[in-house]
Amino acid sequence: MSLICEMDNAACKDYVIREAGPEDLDFVEQLEKECFEEKRQSSKRSLRNSIASSSQLVFIIESSTKRKQPVKMGAAVLIHYKRSIRIYSLAVDRQFRKIGLGESLMRYIISFAVSHGYERISLEVDMDNPKLIAWYRKFGFESERTLPDYYGPNEPGLRMTLVPSDKRTPQDKLLIVTDDVRSFKPWSSKLNFCSAQEYLSDHNYAKSSRFHVLNFCSSYKVHSLGYYVSLLANARNHTVLPSVVNMKDASTPTVAQSLLDEIEDYLQAKLSFCTSHDFSLTVVMGKVNDQRFNELAQKLFRLFSIPFFSLKLQFKGRWTVKKIKVLSVKNIISEYQDLLKEALDEYSARKRHTRPRLKQFKYDLAILVNREEKTPPSCPEALERFRKAAEKIGFHVEFITKSDRRRICEFDALFIRETTAIEDHTYAISRHAYTEGLVVIDDPWSIMLCSNKVYLHEKLASAGVCQPRGWLLTKKDLADELTQSLVFPLVLKLPESSFSQGVYKANSYSELQDRLREMLKKSDLIIAQEFLVSEYDWRVGILDNKPIFACKYFMARNHWQIYNWNSADNIDFSGQHETVSIDHVPASILNAAVRASSLIGNGFYGVDLKEIGGKAYVIEVNDNPNVDFGVEDQILGNELYETIMQSIFNRIEFERQQVRYIS
Repeated sequence: MSLICEMDNAACKDYVIREAGPEDLDFVEQLEKECFEEKRQSSKRSLRNSIASSSQLVFIIESSTKRKQPVKMGAAVLIHYKRSIRIYSLAVDRQFRKIGLGESLMRYIISFAVSHGYERISLEVDMDNPKLIAWYRKFGFESERTLPDYYGPNEPGLRMTLVPSDKRTPQDKLLIVTDDVRSFKPWSSKLNFCSAQEYLSDHNYAKSSRFHVLNFCSSYKVHSLGYYVSLLANARNHTVLPSVVNMKDASTPTVAQSLLDEIEDYLQAKLSFCTSHDFSLTVVMGKVNDQRFNELAQKLFRLFSIPFFSLKLQFKGRWTVKKIKVLSVKNIISEYQDLLKEALDEYSARKRHTRPRLKQFKYDLAILVNREEKTPPSCPEALERFRKAAEKIGFHVEFITKSDRRRICEFDALFIRETTAIEDHTYAISRHAYTEGLVVIDDPWSIMLCSNKVYLHEKLASAGVCQPRGWLLTKKDLADELTQSLVFPLVLKLPESSFSQGVYKANSYSELQDRLREMLKKSDLIIAQEFLVSEYDWRVGILDNKPIFACKYFMARNHWQIYNWNSADNIDFSGQHETVSIDHVPASILNAAVRASSLIGNGFYGVDLKEIGGKAYVIEVNDNPNVDFGVEDQILGNELYETIMQSIFNRIEFERQQVRYIS
């Protein structure tokens, strides 16, 4: 909303409200002297600061008669915080009272608060002025608490508040920013429009992060107004469409193709009827003129997150991107006006579920989860405890999934609580988050290094870390004498295996041959290790190169591993556990765990070890270790979750002071 507003009220149609400037100081001072007792008046110096301050606003209501010099008639002084506005004073010149100017000022302030995303308006009023209290109640203000001796001894005040957001519709949060407001106003008066210049220059938009911005500027080129609208929206924590990342994705053919690959199966089936090798579609906010492709248009809109674009595909064994073109809003209005109206009505009516922040958090944390995963690193109860711990430390937390990966730049840190793999979205999201400057656990390097057992074996061996004897086997070794000389039983591992998957046991030479033939179809290299018999495996959780928890994981019943992936019975799927205080863990286990994990980095790791004859053998180092309620947290309880969250918080604080290089 502009800071210059013509009154809609018929009684006040000849007045405007604007923001005060230095030239208004004398009027505001005179108004204070006229309307308030001397001890309740603001000094000229204080009023000058109010007009100049970035944390205060002074509004002037004046006549808008074009033929004469405007006449100033009233003023309001506001103090604005991150999410609330306080009305410090509101006054109308005596000679202009009883014509609705005070009401117009108040309604403007409420409208201003709503349009700029403020969640609360407060004011103080004299308890001995019931008429004024009743006037405030007319606008929806409610009594919050009395303030003894607020105006002086035995002069109590009453604090009153209004929460305008309670009555807000989805449209109230939606802000359409364009460099040509006039093109939209005639046919969509229900929505909030703002010029690009106003959005960039009006510091009040930066005071709230509740806006959902639609950037309808005519150009998104680097250094254009449209580019800076999206850039500043991101900096203000506004949800924005398109983001700068979306703009870049749409202009990079390889990225556009990778996005399209997410719906490849659907696309091939949907366009199977096409006889031509070329297909084109114009998408307007997820809608198209041809009803047959409504669902496809919605999917494409979600993938590319660009308001208006045309997509050309070509078929070369599969449908691929030939060209994607971002369309000008002017062209859309001239060619697809009805479609745009329909799309905007639907889009603005959607509920946007945003959990209100009841306290101010310093940083935003995304926790990546997969609710469909059978054995996630953290159960729902543990995730909830992570959330509470993070909020206690100073994070606003949002649980995200792989579909949110292009929103990563909205956050300060990423905590992955989904099983990681180098070949799936978890690594891609981690890498993207790191590139965007986020603190990431698990960082992409840890995922890459921990996921490859061949690398781990060589790294541990080079550092002299004690581990089971091992051999690297290739197809050549199938017929080699080496395999005949190995000591059985053996454990065979695919290079990228985790959670006991891709890990097999061979009890004899013939079993080894059979298993190798199958495994070598998936990888050119297999690692074989001697099988060490133990009742349980140690798991030591390491963070910042320090142990934070330790567990004994016992083998699944009638099985040689902790997890029995062939079991149809949940009871027999995994073995029992015993959480052990760090103080009671053998020093050899702790030392080996810290030494092994430090070869990877200083992130969050779970080191698996066996204790044989008092000696510690490192089996592997895992990124993304389990933290489940009632298991790893059995000793420390909530302290474990807070320790991990505090580490992420500290890393952000440290990173803010560092030079960062992207490779």
